Amino acid sequence: MRKKNDHKKNRILDATVRLMADKGINGASMSMIAKASGIPQATIYVYFHSKEELLKDLYRYVIKKNCEFLMKDFDINATVQECFKKFFWRMVEYYRLYPAEFQVYEQFMSSMISRDVGVENVTELFEPLYAFVIRGQREGLIKKELHPIVVLSYFSLLAANIEKGKLFWGNSADDLTYQIIFDASWDAVIVHDQK
Repeated sequence: MRKKNDHKKNRILDATVRLMADKGINGASMSMIAKASGIPQATIYVYFHSKEELLKDLYRYVIKKNCEFLMKDFDINATVQECFKKFFWRMVEYYRLYPAEFQVYEQFMSSMISRDVGVENVTELFEPLYAFVIRGQREGLIKKELHPIVVLSYFSLLAANIEKGKLFWGNSADDLTYQIIFDASWDAVIVHDQK
C-alpha cells in the first residue's frame, strides 16, 4: 500500500475547492480533480476511496480552515462585545480572502450534502466560537434562549449574503454597511432592559 502524505492530500482538497467553486459539487468529477491537482486519479483513490469520502473530508477541511482563521489571534478574554466584533470582522475578511472556500461552504450548507457527509464530523470545530457566546449568556448580556450557533448566525449569515451578492452579482458593501449590520446583529442578540 502506498504511503499517504498530508501535502498531497491537501493538494487534492485545494484542487477540489477550486473546481467546486467553479463547477459546483456535482460538476467536479474525480478525473477533473486529478487533472486540477496534478495527482493521478489512481493516487486520489489511495487517499479517498470514493467521491463521498472526499466530500466528507472536504467539508471538514473547509470548515476547519474557516474556524482556524476566525480564531487566529482571538482573545477569548476580551469583553463579550469585542469578541463579537472580532468574530464578525474576521468572518468578513475570510469571505473576502477565501471566496472559493466560501462558495464551497455555501454549496454544502445549501444542499442536503452537509447532512449526508456528517455534520457531527465538524461540530467540535465550532466549540471555541461558542465559548464567548456562552460567557455572554452567563453574564446576562446575550439572550439565553438562543443557541450559540443561532447567535453567531445573526452575524455571519448577513455578512455571507452580502458577500454572495458580490460574488454572483457584483454588489458590494463598504465597511460602514458592515458596521451597520454588526450593530443591528448585536442589538438583536443582547438582552434589553425590561421596563
